[in-house]
Amino acid sequence: MKYCIITFGCQMNEADSDLMASLLGRAGWQACEAYEEADLVVLNTCSVRERPEHKVFSLLGEMRPWKQSHPGAVLAVSGCMAQRAAQEIVRRAPHVDIVMGTGAFHRVEEYFERAREGRRPVVALDMDEDPSAARARQPYVGAQHAVPLRAFVPVIRGCSNFCSYCIVPYVRGPEASRSPSEIRREVESLVARGTREVTLLGQNVLAYGRDLARVPQASACTFPQLLLDLSRIEGLWRIRFTTCHPRDVDPGVISAMAEIDKVCEHIHLPIQAGTDRLLREMNRGYTADRYLEVVGELRARVPGIAITTDIMVGFPGESEDDFEKSLRLYEKIRFDGAFMFAYSPRPGTKAAALDNQLPRSVRLERLARVIEMQNRITIEKNEAAVGEEVELLVDGPAARGEGLLAGRARNNKQVIFPALGSGFVKPAAGFTNPAPSPSLPGSLVTVRLTEAHLWGFSGELDAGELPEASKPAPLF
Repeated sequence: MKYCIITFGCQMNEADSDLMASLLGRAGWQACEAYEEADLVVLNTCSVRERPEHKVFSLLGEMRPWKQSHPGAVLAVSGCMAQRAAQEIVRRAPHVDIVMGTGAFHRVEEYFERAREGRRPVVALDMDEDPSAARARQPYVGAQHAVPLRAFVPVIRGCSNFCSYCIVPYVRGPEASRSPSEIRREVESLVARGTREVTLLGQNVLAYGRDLARVPQASACTFPQLLLDLSRIEGLWRIRFTTCHPRDVDPGVISAMAEIDKVCEHIHLPIQAGTDRLLREMNRGYTADRYLEVVGELRARVPGIAITTDIMVGFPGESEDDFEKSLRLYEKIRFDGAFMFAYSPRPGTKAAALDNQLPRSVRLERLARVIEMQNRITIEKNEAAVGEEVELLVDGPAARGEGLLAGRARNNKQVIFPALGSGFVKPAAGFTNPAPSPSLPGSLVTVRLTEAHLWGFSGELDAGELPEASKPAPLF
């Protein structure tokens, strides 16, 4: 049997899709790239904003002729959108066989069998309110497919913050941390099979362990303790984590970033808005001044840290004065990069019920302004780094530019470069450098940044840092 999983949304969704793939792989299924070839197709969906939902319904519409001509194939919708809008999916896309929410996708094979037996649509939306029950339904499954150089490892699922605009607590449930021993076992398994960098995931990763402390006989562990424990795994080179709530950045987290060598110098710290009034309306739990303090502490303790963020414009009641003050704050902070978006009402959230919604034209005009500002700052910051030498973990061939390789610096910025380029390594007249060695991807190399772009950098490789098998052969 063949399956195809199409993923929308965040890195947690990517991790959930990997878990489904591992479960199916363990049961003997084979992955395929084209949904037209699959016996089971899963759309793993996002509901944070309207646009991803529109994309899902559009794809479901495109898939209708295929489904009608392949009655034996099973079509499933999973994830946050399935949890939020199951009945709408069934009504608008009656050719869908399975709708499974965020607490049900680990039973995908069982639901497939039900659908094949004709018991469709299968709608599975049970979601435990008890974090201990939620932990029990987070199965650990060793990867059944090729292990990536960089891997996502969920450490906590759900969210208990209830920001007024956010659907996540309603579709993902309360915070539920995995046990530290299970996380370590998963990371050790990944590293043993070739993973060199892990990104620890959570809707609010810094909340990790808080619920464990309230559970009798649970293995209590804070997030900084988890970082320290994982850093002792031999063969693991780098540790990242996302996403972080600014309210939960405490001295322990900052010290872990400053003192644990394997923890990379990057943090994603969503600010969302730049005035105290809007932050209160959003139920964010911090002030603009406190956010500035956190940024200052991070930059003082962690030299070279890159700070990225999420910025929302057009929240209900946002005045022009609010927006201008927010812009001034962002100029002062100077983020390395940002995900920027216009407010999108999410049914069931507190903000969606407010009567002071802004016109779409206003939201989009403000979004254009904040994008223009942040793009300028990103370019300026990147240009200031040209000439620096950075440690790069090489991923493989670059998506752009023939003959180029790509990797990420410790601050998570992308760099593309020729394997034996024209800067540190110059071939003699009339000769060309050999092709990049297959051993170079997966290596740590030193690259000098030569040109700044909005997406990252172009660079030149220091041949003295190459693994022996990757160095150019003598020309004479």
